[in-house]
Amino acid sequence: MPVLITIATVSALFKGGSKEQPGFLAPTALRAKLEELGDGPARARALEIADQLDALARQYDDATDAAMSAYIEDVEQWSSTADELIEDLQPLDQLRGQTLQGLIQLRQRLVDALSAEEWDEVFG
Repeated sequence: MPVLITIATVSALFKGGSKEQPGFLAPTALRAKLEELGDGPARARALEIADQLDALARQYDDATDAAMSAYIEDVEQWSSTADELIEDLQPLDQLRGQTLQGLIQLRQRLVDALSAEEWDEVFG
């Protein structure tokens, strides 16, 4: 059961935010706010980070969808065992940890790329 909770948590993080108030983990909303920054190297670096964040989100979503499909297929089989069902979802524990580390690294790169004023313009 903890695997299902972590799937839901990370997925919810990626879906957070809105165009008016982007969450760091809502790549589309974040990109829209970053595009409003003045032209310059900070904006370009920040948009590259947003691209990497979007790729990380897609990678996580794809892996989650594949694991859930395998789980659903197995859970509907009368002959499936608990071990098989756990095995379907187990790889997501490692992926979740890698994804969270990647998110933290990308956030730090964004902090390094933007000034405090630019950060407030995007997130404030």
